[in-house]
Amino acid sequence: MMRFAWLKCRDDSSMPFAVYVSFNRYFRLEPLLSSHASALEQFHSWVLARIILSLIDSAQSWQPEFSVELPAPLTLHGLQSFVSRTERNLPLDDDMKVVADALSIERVQALIASARVQAGRKFSVLLMDDAALTLTPEYLIEFLDIVRSLKSIDLAPKASVYPGTTEVSPKFHQGQDSVAIPVWVCIEDPGYDDVMDGIADTRVKDFQSTPADVRVMLRFAAFGIPRAYLTMLDEFHRGDHRTAQQGVTRTIQEHLDARLAEFRSLGKKVPKLASLVEAGEKVLDGIVREIKLFNEGVGGKGYRQLTVGVVEGELTPVVERMFNLLVEAGLTYDNLTVKHGTPSRIYRRYIPHAANLLSIRAIGGGGSGGSMRQTVEAIGFKSAKHPVRKSLQRIVPEVDLGSLSLSLPKCASCHTPRLADSQRFCHNCGQQLVDASTFSQCLETAIAQVPGLTVWQRAQIDEHLPNLKTLRDFLAKQDPAADLLTVRGFGRRRTAKIVDVLNGFVDEYLS
Repeated sequence: MMRFAWLKCRDDSSMPFAVYVSFNRYFRLEPLLSSHASALEQFHSWVLARIILSLIDSAQSWQPEFSVELPAPLTLHGLQSFVSRTERNLPLDDDMKVVADALSIERVQALIASARVQAGRKFSVLLMDDAALTLTPEYLIEFLDIVRSLKSIDLAPKASVYPGTTEVSPKFHQGQDSVAIPVWVCIEDPGYDDVMDGIADTRVKDFQSTPADVRVMLRFAAFGIPRAYLTMLDEFHRGDHRTAQQGVTRTIQEHLDARLAEFRSLGKKVPKLASLVEAGEKVLDGIVREIKLFNEGVGGKGYRQLTVGVVEGELTPVVERMFNLLVEAGLTYDNLTVKHGTPSRIYRRYIPHAANLLSIRAIGGGGSGGSMRQTVEAIGFKSAKHPVRKSLQRIVPEVDLGSLSLSLPKCASCHTPRLADSQRFCHNCGQQLVDASTFSQCLETAIAQVPGLTVWQRAQIDEHLPNLKTLRDFLAKQDPAADLLTVRGFGRRRTAKIVDVLNGFVDEYLS
């Protein structure tokens, strides 16, 4: 959506001058926190350097294009080298330190203002994508301070953050320093079908030839995420299936499995959230079961139920954080609060993922032999007036929500969970305890375990490059492609694809 906004601004002279910048590689700076006393200062400079480089790209892509004059000692090559060395955790030489020291909020504001004048626009908007920095709270505090400082009378920064893992700075106040704008289209929205089909009709070549019932099922299962709809349509058309119903069922199940796997990965990326992730999946399953029971009771009456109402009194900070993680992973939609008079009848409404509902036939009949036509008809029913209202403890009696808490990192030596946050030595093996590093865990991943590589490619790398075992070995090389090109059968195109697969895995793991 930010890229789309950038394109709209570029092509419409009545809109602001826009700069799009992504911070999706911020986690490569995580090791600096434990190895450099000036890690936050270097991160600060890295953010500003990224913004200036993106400003230059925007100027070159603008219509008509123009140039950004960098003041000494800043140069394009110097900024690119500084960003590259910082993301590779390489030491900075004297020239790079001069570049870092020359970067400031005021200088960035002045450069954007100069570019805005050249573009002939009255205002500027800074679109900061992948800006949640969820896995490094120390950097997040610094980043939000940068966002707050960049804001001026003619410059508006916009940052994409997540509801579950983003932790804001004590200096950053939502409502005063920022305005939250949700961008997720609710599946209950009257214009939902038109929005999703409008995008698909533009992006999918054979969209109009797709059977109407298939479009309804996949559109519903996409749960308000256009990219999910496009992906499932593509998978359906490429799939080898005997019937449309078989193809739809398989496509939806694979999509749901991928979403659940992404949600579970949050527990690995942020170890303290592991217990909330585990409990969240059980709560999601319980909510889906309750909706299935409700729909079986009202089936044939022309109504369908998608929503569960949770009494606000049950939403302790930890339980609310658990739901926020489900929302962040796209498995639950927060449909805000509804009041029915007394405080005990104030409910927070949640809609579980539509693919999850379809996977257990919670809509359109509970039997295993139901047809796709029945499900499509049920999807078209009116929504029930009130959500399912039932205590969470009754929905998931196997989860003790009262004692739910954040997880403590395990011992790196014997993997025994620590007993207290202040514990310094493992009570099982006696080793000194250190905080877990997601970046280090990612780097220890064996190249043989990275999905996307063929069996033959893995075997060739293992045989001919014995020193290239883990992602740490791969990222440590300044030119890994040069080593891969020495392998028999690895040409330039195949080597480039392998490098893209490995870099893509790292970025996805840490995103």
